Formats: sequence, structure tokens, C-alpha cells
Amino acid sequence: MGVKRSFETLIEDFREDARLRVAQTNAVSRHLRRIFTATKAFKHPVLADHDWRHWGSSCLNSTFKEHVQMSNSHFTTHYRKQNYRRLTGTIVSGRVFAAWFRDRKPQPWVHRQCYRANPRIASGEHTPDVPYSWQTIGEMKADSLDIPHCIFQMYNYADPEEPLHRSEVLPIVGFMRWRLNRFNYINHRTFPVLVVSIFRSQARILQAYHDGEYLRISKSKFIDFTENCRENYELFVRWIYSIPCGDTQAPLAIKGEELSQRSYEQIDKGFRHLARQAEAYHERKKIKE
Repeated sequence: MGVKRSFETLIEDFREDARLRVAQTNAVSRHLRRIFTATKAFKHPVLADHDWRHWGSSCLNSTFKEHVQMSNSHFTTHYRKQNYRRLTGTIVSGRVFAAWFRDRKPQPWVHRQCYRANPRIASGEHTPDVPYSWQTIGEMKADSLDIPHCIFQMYNYADPEEPLHRSEVLPIVGFMRWRLNRFNYINHRTFPVLVVSIFRSQARILQAYHDGEYLRISKSKFIDFTENCRENYELFVRWIYSIPCGDTQAPLAIKGEELSQRSYEQIDKGFRHLARQAEAYHERKKIKE
């Protein structure tokens, strides 16, 4: 009886925390939706600084050169440099990926869709009314629900320009918003995104997260891949297979929105489902004993 009561108390504590989490992430979701709608309607390929300030967002330039955790970074790389005889992305990718197993380190990433909206409006545009076509590829997410991070690559069929592009913002915001609305990630409040953004023969790395008040995006400078440079291949592959880090469960520094009755009902429904699963697990355990 005491164990059952303790379990019920634990579930109730989780439920209260989930209500606070949903109140905060609802506010973030609403902000991301406004950014997505405004960016979608934007007719120019690049975004100016005043657009970011107006939308409550910030964009910072970063080097992304060092293989250490950067300030406010939710991804980090740490693999030792190696000598590669063939300087191709595929070979370098295979060597770095193999380092997971050689160093006996756990591999958190699986090549699986991390954005399953229907329709997938944040995964590409190919119509005549947009500045240029673009599409996301190579989506990866962690195999564990303890890690809400996601990574993807994208092709931008346009020439590179230094300011952040409309096509880069749309998938970042779309992927992030879809993921924070999943009940599977109810323990998390921050949903980091890492992007390898490719413009013809050049590419750069983007990191993004929402701190509850602002959408924060950091971008590297463009790297030119017309030159067969080992360091450039290695840098990008190390970031593609980066290590998720950072506290994604900490409460955000915002009050959050008042929850509707429907939100309370959805949270309660989710926790009733979890309680049934836990009870069934304990029953199976008793039978085995």
C-alpha cells in the first residue's frame, strides 16, 4: 500500500511539473509559430537584423572551429584528428563515425526522421512563388527520449550570402516547434537544433535553441569545398556526429501561458497512459517472481 501510494505521489509530482512545462512551451510554440508565419511570407532570400529584432530573435556569428563546447552550445565535438589519405566527405564521415566504436563511446544518433508533421511544410519549398528551392536531408535524432536534440542537413539551391537565409530559418523553427509539442518529450523544455546548411559548393553550420524569450541562432562562416581540404571535411563531419549536451530540462525563465481545460485533459490523459504502462510492468514482474 505504501509503495502504491508513493508511486501515486510520484506521478502527481510529475503531472504538476508537466503542467508547468506545457505552460512554458506553449508560449514558446506560439512565438515559433509567429516567426514561421512571418518568415514564410517573407519574399526576400535573406533576413536583415531589424527583422530578427522585430520577431524577438537573435543571430550570432561563431567560428565553430574548436572541438570543445562553446558558450550556450548544446552540441560539442571531441574526436582526435586523424590523417586521411582520401579527402572525400564519405571517407571522412566513415572514419569519424567508426570512432564511436573504436573508442567504445555510446552512439546517440540514429538516421531517422525527427520531424513528422503532415504535411511536412518545414522540410522544403519547390514552388515558383519562393525565392529559390530548398530541402532538408539526412535527419538524425537520438535513440533515447532523454535527448531532445536533432540534426539535419539542407540543400539551398542558391548562391551563399552571409546573412541568415529565409530557407534556413523555416526548417529550424518548424522542426523545433513540432518536437517541443510531442508528449514523448514532456521532460524537456529546450529543443536544440544543429544544421549543416549547404549552398552549392559552400556550407556552414547553424545551431539554434529557444531560451523561452528569444530564438537564438548561431552561424559559422561559409566554408568553400571547391578546394579538397582535409580540415574542412573533418570539421563538418565532426559536427554532424557531435555530442548532444546542455541542460534541456531546466525550467525556462518565463511565467508561461495559462493552460486551457483541453490542455489539462491532454496532460491527464498522457499520465493515465503512463500509469497504466507502469502498473502493467509491475504486474508482469510479479508474475515472473
